[in-house]
Amino acid sequence: MGIKIVADRMIDLPKEELGSLNIDTISCYINMGGKSYSDLDDVFPEDVYRYMDETGQAAQTAAKSPELYSEFFKQFLDEYDTIIHFAASSGISSIAANAKKAAQNFPGRVFVIDTLQLSNGIALLVKYTLKLIENGETDAQKIVNLVLEKIPKVQGSFLLDQLDCLYKGGRCSKLTFYAANLLKIKPVIHMNEKGQMVVREKFRGSQNKVLERYIKATFEKYPNPDLDCLYVVYSTYNKDVEEKILKIVAKYHTFRKIQFNYVSCNCCVHSGKNTIALFYMCQ
Repeated sequence: MGIKIVADRMIDLPKEELGSLNIDTISCYINMGGKSYSDLDDVFPEDVYRYMDETGQAAQTAAKSPELYSEFFKQFLDEYDTIIHFAASSGISSIAANAKKAAQNFPGRVFVIDTLQLSNGIALLVKYTLKLIENGETDAQKIVNLVLEKIPKVQGSFLLDQLDCLYKGGRCSKLTFYAANLLKIKPVIHMNEKGQMVVREKFRGSQNKVLERYIKATFEKYPNPDLDCLYVVYSTYNKDVEEKILKIVAKYHTFRKIQFNYVSCNCCVHSGKNTIALFYMCQ
């Protein structure tokens, strides 16, 4: 029977990789134009950007209800002894709370981990869990406890290129929005110990110019990375930027794997176009 690993779709791993790892996901809602869509099932980042460009309005995100989380969990319980669900941070969404409420319907069989992360920060914790299981660990509660100890070691941050989405979504003032554009300010948003998104630094200049400063500052503030994997997440693909990131990272560390992934709609709704994010585990 064994343990089934599931996660919120905000994990931001490619569908093919999720399939190969036997990880099922549940999407949140993306609300646009009076309609609700399921993230990365029937709406994608390019649809969100198109809607915002054409209407000038912000898309909205919403968590699935506890009832829908119960239905999601229930489908795996005939085949598996226990389920461990990796939820997006409670500091930015009701997702974790709804999943935990649903888990109360399955005492001792469904465990929900509030990752205090999003995107590939969740993926790092899932990959750690899969290694524990591969190495023979079968006690779900013990696995959960070990993962909780790892959460503070995850570094997750985003370099925003523009504040349009934050402004349209009411998350920054008109004055801040126009000042940032005028001064070419690029904020770095960091996931803090409470799972909240906070401003870590503010750089001035084009994204191309501040990219190395962002990467350098991240490695300095969060040293001794686990060199097994570095995740780089972007909201808009750019081959030149990808190549530049590889060259910059190589100045500081030699990771065994550097993987580039796209963000889900949930993240792009808030971060906007041309966002770059770094995720790695500290030792």
